[in-house]
Amino acid sequence: MRPVTHRIRRSIRSVSQVLRAGGSRLHAKLCEFVQLSSATAAVEFATVLPVMLVAYIGSVEIGSGVTADHKLANLSLTLANITAEATKAVQDTDVNAIFNAAAAVLAPFDYTQAGMVISSVVFDSNNPPNAYVVWSNAQGPGATALTPSCTANLSTTLVPNNLRIANGSLLLGQAYFPYTPTVGYVVTGTISLSDTNFMVPRYFTSVPRTNSSGTTVSTCTNGKLSALPFPAIG
Repeated sequence: MRPVTHRIRRSIRSVSQVLRAGGSRLHAKLCEFVQLSSATAAVEFATVLPVMLVAYIGSVEIGSGVTADHKLANLSLTLANITAEATKAVQDTDVNAIFNAAAAVLAPFDYTQAGMVISSVVFDSNNPPNAYVVWSNAQGPGATALTPSCTANLSTTLVPNNLRIANGSLLLGQAYFPYTPTVGYVVTGTISLSDTNFMVPRYFTSVPRTNSSGTTVSTCTNGKLSALPFPAIG
């Protein structure tokens, strides 16, 4: 029995020595891993990566939205500017050409989703002057033409008092665009962008408009839409 017991004890000691040796090597490896700069960098990178991705995607989405807003401002300005250069009464075909030319400013965004309104606004001799819509046309999603009227004074929110010139007129360009981020991770959903710009007519006191039925309007006379006078400037 003694030889057997002796062998068992020796085996137990051998196993204990192996475990102690293995534990020491494992502990040494762990210490070595912690001390490695590459291991620390890997942990730091794994921690920072999600934040970096969110910041990058967010900057792309916000930057794209700012670009779309700037292009929409150029679109509304182009609507008013082209119309202000009219040298004759504006026809239906002219209005369509103005819309098509102005919409190209929005590229590379989908200009077919843009809403556009061009209107002629005249002012009376009051102080401050009242503002009346003589004619208005709209094209595209979400765009609604203003209602022509020589009695309904436009809100100063739409046409501020500092832009109203007694017995003068302005071309009002309005543009609308639903901006949807390409990724939609940081900036989600659709943002409705809009912009408004004004231009003074170059060649008329107020730009005349002739519709498809042949009726021409250019200003307000005695509270009613009138074709005359629309004298050329200069």
